[in-house]
Amino acid sequence: MSDASYYDRFNNEPETPKKEKKRVIVSETGYSLAKVFLYMFIGLVITSVIALGLGAIFNYILLDGLTSEEITSFQAEAAMVLLILLITSAVGILVLSIVVPITVAKGKHSVLVPAIIYTVLMGVMLSTIAMFIPWYLLGMTFGITSLMFGLMALIALLSKSRLNGLAIVAIGLFAGAGIICLAMWILILVGVNVTWLYWVITLATFAAMMLITIWDIARIKKIAESGEMTNNLSLYCAFILYNDFIYILLRVLRIVLMVMGSKK
Repeated sequence: MSDASYYDRFNNEPETPKKEKKRVIVSETGYSLAKVFLYMFIGLVITSVIALGLGAIFNYILLDGLTSEEITSFQAEAAMVLLILLITSAVGILVLSIVVPITVAKGKHSVLVPAIIYTVLMGVMLSTIAMFIPWYLLGMTFGITSLMFGLMALIALLSKSRLNGLAIVAIGLFAGAGIICLAMWILILVGVNVTWLYWVITLATFAAMMLITIWDIARIKKIAESGEMTNNLSLYCAFILYNDFIYILLRVLRIVLMVMGSKK
């Protein structure tokens, strides 16, 4: 048989089912992951708009704009409104953090509305940060967090293992940080300077959360590869990554403020 006849035989044959199946799986996986990250991004946009908007309003009312004696009562009322909003949001976030996983587990109702409400309430909670922190620091913090989150996502998506060991290490770091925190309070009571322990606790919990995030993304990738990613499950996966992002954002902001404070 000539070389031409040999290759012609493959040209006339359809692609093997295995290759075709692999291509379909890769396509479905990419689509599922893109949908999860899109939902997460939408949640972050909602939270950011509410946090910055409310933060600017209450900053003007309580701190900058209205300072005359005639409107002191109005400021007091605004402070009370803010306090009620914060308490309501905190309770709502706690309740929804339980409701959303249960709703997904039962699979009878969509978690879209609870997830949106959760992002709104989180925006209300974070508005207190936007009240006091300059916008350029908030922007820098968000940029750093986004870059770190992107790097962690890249590590998780390119990894071929389940990365279960990262969860064990993260739990160990959280446990160690808890023990150090207890020791710190004891040292504070006896009058010892423990500033350096704040850094240890902050960096340990920060590292633990980064490992948890990589592990979460790796798990979500496995779900996407299985072809079982429903729309409700996509929302829940986005909900998990959204919370990971917010936690890392707060830790990065804390580190940024500690560094800026040490320079003064």
